[in-house]
Amino acid sequence: MKLRGVTLVYGPPGSGKTTLTAWYVHGNYDKVFWVSAFEDEVAFRKNMAALGYDFGDRLVFWEAPLAEAGAFFNTLVDSVIRERPGALVIDSITEFLSLGGGVDVIHNVVYRVIKQAGIDVFLTAEREVAEKVAYIADNVIELVYDLKPYGAIREILVKKVRGGKAGYSVPFVIAEGSGVILFEESTAPTSAVEVVETGWCLDAAAGGLYKGLLHSVVGPMGAGKNWFMINTARALMERGRKVRYIDMATGGLIYAETRGVPALKMEMNFEELLVTLYKLAREGYDAVFIRGLDLVRAMYGDESLYKVLKVLRKIAQMGPAIVVSLRDLEKFDMFFDVVIRVDKGVVQAVRAPGGKVGVDIPC
Repeated sequence: MKLRGVTLVYGPPGSGKTTLTAWYVHGNYDKVFWVSAFEDEVAFRKNMAALGYDFGDRLVFWEAPLAEAGAFFNTLVDSVIRERPGALVIDSITEFLSLGGGVDVIHNVVYRVIKQAGIDVFLTAEREVAEKVAYIADNVIELVYDLKPYGAIREILVKKVRGGKAGYSVPFVIAEGSGVILFEESTAPTSAVEVVETGWCLDAAAGGLYKGLLHSVVGPMGAGKNWFMINTARALMERGRKVRYIDMATGGLIYAETRGVPALKMEMNFEELLVTLYKLAREGYDAVFIRGLDLVRAMYGDESLYKVLKVLRKIAQMGPAIVVSLRDLEKFDMFFDVVIRVDKGVVQAVRAPGGKVGVDIPC
């Protein structure tokens, strides 16, 4: 996503407007001029450094007085042109406009900075203000912030990009130390999917596990899904593979530990799960097994499970085989590249690139 000219980033409070803008300008400009209406420089630098964005001497920071907006912006433009940054950020124009600064003042600032100095401008705003200034923006980014009992769901809606692709959404999270993590198709590796043999019944049924693909182990309660995943993980470990088992329900952790499988107990928190999986993928894990996602659908409905699986598929494309257990795949089977049905000691590959698809295999 290449943003040039005037970029408007808007969304509700807490959606990540400041953080997303900081992430972008930190990674794309040698020098940034940042104007804040609600944060002092010490707090800003501390907060951004905690997310991994240490601007150092690349940042010129102004605390904007919320009075006499016209006079302030005239001084600002002169200073920006003198400093010659790559980008000017005004965070946020909502405060300025609420105190009597007109849209024409913002428009004048943008025109002078862009036309006279060729500097890119980033404006953050709340939704009600965004509608008033969107017409001057070359790029329009809306942030969706849906706070659920199981954590926040964040998405970037790319509504307009000058000379680029628009009309799509990208899920993201904000994590301490890592900052903004985007889950987009471009994170997928260009290498082919890697087949990983396990040394037991899964190889005959499905040809093994597949790094880069999303797998489902499906069956009713008591069918042996958890037993199957833990033993698959153990078999991979014995072959020198790096695995992790994540239990988001109850009861599974003790069985994983009994088999010596590295396990992690996690509460039903969407952002925490995605950050953990992202880090495991970056650390080169071969396979990650997840138990308990049935709770998402049972407690919060189909849409919530849809959002989780949408991102899990993209994380799998980063490298590891992601394996989740579910009691049924109604409405969700098309998310999965590999589907394994388990029923009390018998496994069958319903969908797989290899193995004996549709054949019962004792396990």
